[in-house]
Amino acid sequence: MNTFMHRPLWAVVIFCLAVLPATAADLMVDIKDQATLRTLESARVIVTDRDGRRTEATSNTQGRVRFEGLAPGLYELLITQANYNSVRLPSVRVIEDKTTPVNVALVAVPSGMEEVLILGSGNTGRWLSSAGATELDREALRSSAGSGGDVLRALDGLPGLFSDGEYSSFTVRGNGPRDNQILVDGVPFDNVVHFSDNFGELEDVEGGGRYSVFAPNTIGKADFQPGGWSAAYGGRAGSLLQLEVAEGNPETPSYSARIDIAGLEVGYDGPTGVLDNTSLLFSARQLNFGRLFEMVGLDDVGEPELTDIILKTTTRFDSGGTFNFLAIHAPEEYNRDIDHVLASDEDEPGTYEDVDLVSQTADNTLVSLRWQHLLGESADLTNSLYYRHYGEESQSGEAYPDLVPLDTPASEVPQRFPIITSQRDESEIGWRLDFGYDNVFGRFSAGVRVLQLDLDLSLALDDDWIRYEYDQSDFRPSSEQKYIVLTPESLNSAYADKSVQYAGYLEQSFALGPLDLRAGLRFDADELTGHDAVSPRLGTSWPVGESVTLTATAGRYLQAPRIDELAIDSANTNLDYEKIDQLTVGMSYRYSDNIEIFIEPYYQVISDRIVQLDGVNQTYGNIGEGTSFGVDTAITRYFANGWSASATYSYNDAVYKDSAQGEEYDADYNRPHAFGLGGVWEINQRWKVSSRVKWASGRPFGDFIVNDNVLGDGEPLRYSKETISNNTERYDSYSSVNIRVDYRRDLGPMDVIAFVDIINVLGAENPNNSEFNERTGEDTPEEGSMLPLLGLRFEW
Repeated sequence: MNTFMHRPLWAVVIFCLAVLPATAADLMVDIKDQATLRTLESARVIVTDRDGRRTEATSNTQGRVRFEGLAPGLYELLITQANYNSVRLPSVRVIEDKTTPVNVALVAVPSGMEEVLILGSGNTGRWLSSAGATELDREALRSSAGSGGDVLRALDGLPGLFSDGEYSSFTVRGNGPRDNQILVDGVPFDNVVHFSDNFGELEDVEGGGRYSVFAPNTIGKADFQPGGWSAAYGGRAGSLLQLEVAEGNPETPSYSARIDIAGLEVGYDGPTGVLDNTSLLFSARQLNFGRLFEMVGLDDVGEPELTDIILKTTTRFDSGGTFNFLAIHAPEEYNRDIDHVLASDEDEPGTYEDVDLVSQTADNTLVSLRWQHLLGESADLTNSLYYRHYGEESQSGEAYPDLVPLDTPASEVPQRFPIITSQRDESEIGWRLDFGYDNVFGRFSAGVRVLQLDLDLSLALDDDWIRYEYDQSDFRPSSEQKYIVLTPESLNSAYADKSVQYAGYLEQSFALGPLDLRAGLRFDADELTGHDAVSPRLGTSWPVGESVTLTATAGRYLQAPRIDELAIDSANTNLDYEKIDQLTVGMSYRYSDNIEIFIEPYYQVISDRIVQLDGVNQTYGNIGEGTSFGVDTAITRYFANGWSASATYSYNDAVYKDSAQGEEYDADYNRPHAFGLGGVWEINQRWKVSSRVKWASGRPFGDFIVNDNVLGDGEPLRYSKETISNNTERYDSYSSVNIRVDYRRDLGPMDVIAFVDIINVLGAENPNNSEFNERTGEDTPEEGSMLPLLGLRFEW
């Protein structure tokens, strides 16, 4: 009764909030030079509302422009300055009774090139880099169709990049998810996803987890480069992704809360209230997906639980320098017990699809300090000090419900747990120094990276363990044995080491008439493996007329062995860097102020590729090689008049060989053809609709045979899957339609933001992997399904 009595009261409160007059809003724009980081005086800023009304002002000596008394809503910003490329931000929302900060970095016009207009998020036309280099801002990341607010899923649609939407991961130009280099606020942080090594599929996840550690709206900018990055950054075969955690509002505070069936998320964005000129961004969420899975009938998945806490402060000095403190704490827990196993026979009673038992906890922490100091008229010095820790304890085993009658109580079902116990403890302390200044040739850059890595890993098998999936080259005492046996002698390992890794680079840009050139050299050394190497890097850009720019990059990139590969067997400690030599040639064409076309062919040669020599003894060697070549294309219609659109097509031919004399086969993540079409429609101040249609060739897989009754008569009936070829087959093509609808409503001092994001609306099957059931002999492709994501957020 009390509930019904309170409903009219709530209705009155909401009505009163809705009819309150809108309070004026302020806008603050800070403008600086992208290269020198100096503030720009006398830059012109034009602000236009959705009805076409304009107001303008110029920046003061601190590079700042303020607009006061604006009506809350969406605005377009145009920032211009002599000898700089102009920037248009098509959709900036100012909030009532708050100051909305906007930071803009203008790019000086290179020699021999006309000034151009750079349009919001998207292809930034970065000079002396890959033509496919792209920057996405906070709004683009937050509202990307099919992302659910997850930053890694939000990258979908960039040229050369593919994401299937199921995992928080992506692949680039035929390389795997683990081949992407990820920096957060300028420091290395590969553990950006939860449940990357378990939660069902184990290694099938291959470097991509289920959820990013970043809550929606916590990343302010994502800078993606599919190749050709400078000597300042290390090497991977895939791409370089730089994530910048958003900075807090320096003037007015904002609070947020989001509640859903999985848990709670809260946030703060504003001044610290304690330190002068210091802003704070804080985000905390705790999600337990067990309740959600029970509601949607996925009782067999298990109970994953995660926590993400992010805190970042930004202090701005009168001299123009900045100081950042960042802390990320992202623990997780996953349990799958006998009740989840028994729920996996939903399709056919007694036919259990997954009998794995898992108990896993992980602790993931990053703390960093970054001081950016301006020296003289054009020099800058950036110091970064960071600490990273990752600890994990995991136990896994099996249940055997097929050996007892269907109605057997859960407590009486045979189990073997734990079979494998693993522990992992990684600690890393690092220092990064970057220096740059303008000279008579162009701009000179240099830097040093030093880190100490402390490792302690162990893996223990309780007794011999029969595995029913294997490769025909895996060790077996006899070819008549149609399974493999993992033994404590072959698998148990303990690895502890403390080592120093260091690197340094030098880079100089040159202006040679209309042609600009970047030349760099990087040196890497690793005490962990005892190897060192030098990596040359080159980049050039050449404007041809007012609308066409040609770019080319070449260089060597080094990919270090994974720690897991080094630790699993003592024979692997001599593994060397994989070496990736890459060449790209690109062209971008500005068809009009809003439309840009780009095309970039590339060629990549991989030498000393690490391959698995034996799946039983877990030994690896640098005996493989590979090539990847293809072309990425895109047509982009940047946001104007309420809508934007893009179309991308990529061709890729990536092949590997496991030895110089071995047979060539398709790379695991090779998709010869990939096409995407996406768009955003801003209906009005409240409603926005975005969508993306994708199609791609299926992933390759190896042919196999299924052997029956492999344990022999008198033993439980078991089948085995023996892979007899390397990626000679291919899954059916991938297709997906993603749709997202965003709604925003002002209720007095509170904003309500709701979204519905539906991944794979048509429920396409999209097989990417298969599940082998040794109890039935069936190898069933994992099929996709429609995944609706809902969000309701309150800001005040």
